[in-house]
Amino acid sequence: MRPRRLSLFPVNVWPPMVDALTLALAAFVVLMIVGAAAQRGLLARLRDRDAELSRLRQDKERIERRLRAIAPAGAIEVDEGKVILQGEVLFDSGSDELTPAGRAAIARLAPPLGELLHAEPSQMVLVGGHTDDVPIHNERFPSNWELSTARAVAVARVLASSGMEPAQVVASGFGPFHPRVPNTDEASRRRNRRIEVLLVPIHSVSSR
Repeated sequence: MRPRRLSLFPVNVWPPMVDALTLALAAFVVLMIVGAAAQRGLLARLRDRDAELSRLRQDKERIERRLRAIAPAGAIEVDEGKVILQGEVLFDSGSDELTPAGRAAIARLAPPLGELLHAEPSQMVLVGGHTDDVPIHNERFPSNWELSTARAVAVARVLASSGMEPAQVVASGFGPFHPRVPNTDEASRRRNRRIEVLLVPIHSVSSR
């Protein structure tokens, strides 16, 4: 009688192994499909972001061209999408009351700004007041912050009284904290004493 040959696997293991390999392969395929879908979604989001950035750049360039068109040559400076009026043209030192010449300059600016807002209905005008770094402290203005805010409000009031919609104008004071140039001498301080008028998206300053 021949000796009985012992099998390494007394039970047929191939069907379970094939099933396990099939499941592993299926899981791998699913992961590959999910990964490819995620990659496509990421690429789509990146394309959307690039398109949005391009649109924002175009909006900025368009608005700046229109601002330059309304600024009288030599009287008003336009820089980085902002209309800049020097403080000495508008106010006496330490005062928030517009001079007659300053009031006239703001009144002349109101109609073309209103037309610009009509063409850009998603925008509104932000009037920003800025001072130099020389401290002020008196009964009316405890600091340059209050002075810059009061000056911005004075300009905003003239814009509104000259025909602009008050709901499309906002005033803000920045004090000495955002200088155009370092306050190293009187010439640089003169540049920093200013009113800036710029267009901003309504949703950035209002819940409207």
